[in-house]
Amino acid sequence: MDTFFIEFRDPLFGIVVFFILLFILSFLSYWWGRYKTSREHRDLESFLGKFESITEGDKLSEQVQTNSLTSESWLFLAQSFEHQGNYEKSIEIYHALLSKNRDPIFQKDALLLLGKSFFKAGFLERSRQTFLQILSNAPRTPQALHFLILIYEQLQQYDKALEVMESLEELSPQSKRERLYLECRILIGDHRLSVDEKAQRLVELYQQHRTMGYMIFEWLFTYRPRDGWNSFDQSLSERLSDVLWRIGDENLDLDIIASNAYLRELYSAKGSVALAEGSSVFELDTLIALRRCGVTKATLQFEYRCHECKQISFLPFHRCPHCRAIDSVETVMSLTKEQFEENNSLQ
Repeated sequence: MDTFFIEFRDPLFGIVVFFILLFILSFLSYWWGRYKTSREHRDLESFLGKFESITEGDKLSEQVQTNSLTSESWLFLAQSFEHQGNYEKSIEIYHALLSKNRDPIFQKDALLLLGKSFFKAGFLERSRQTFLQILSNAPRTPQALHFLILIYEQLQQYDKALEVMESLEELSPQSKRERLYLECRILIGDHRLSVDEKAQRLVELYQQHRTMGYMIFEWLFTYRPRDGWNSFDQSLSERLSDVLWRIGDENLDLDIIASNAYLRELYSAKGSVALAEGSSVFELDTLIALRRCGVTKATLQFEYRCHECKQISFLPFHRCPHCRAIDSVETVMSLTKEQFEENNSLQ
């Protein structure tokens, strides 16, 4: 029997122990992977069970389960429905695909598309739960974190958005502008601060980072025009044309206007001053000529274009509603007829 006995000092003893430990670790790793996969499947089934199908019919989901088309083809069809605005059908297809295809990578991609469809359709709570489901299994998913921030932003829960931002910054260091945007939104909406305190902090933020100019100066010229003029960055004059146009004559800083060629043209076109005889901008040049002729029935109206995606919006924005870019707004002016309020009183 001594022939089969290995002393603990024998080199063979260490080799045997090594292989035993390797076998145990491999065995545990295999069963842990099986357990994790089955748990993810149970979590997904539980997640899908939370939502009833938005549409009453189940013919489309039955086709997904029984049709011989590949999952990738169904994804392409669902995205086509989404582009057409038919979110009900796209969501139904994503639900059916998640029940049919058990591949973890495919399920992650399908959940991302499902969450985006919920978001575009306006189901913010369902979208939030979808992205949280993704992050529970794959925490390092920048797209899910980004959309989670957008959801909290639309719900005006900026503190929660800022918490998610901390995780996103570890994966995407270039997202510092988004953090500054959220900090500005929190600062502007903080009812505990006075208007003067907000103005001071906004000015400090702009002087430190030199970004978010449209949001900061729009707020300043609306609530504290004097502070706006005192800290005004004249390189933003054209971009802030609509904001500057709406400032009342009593709140103008004539010294700054006189020192800036574009502002001289803008306010001469408005009729607040007479410091320019013409302009290289067609709309301003036309208004200046009309003012000199005594015609006051024309004015400017503004549209807003995203610098990144070039989409046009009729309302100003701080985050593009189309591509979600931050601080990308550009003003586009056009001539229009002045609207006068008529007094219809019978007295």
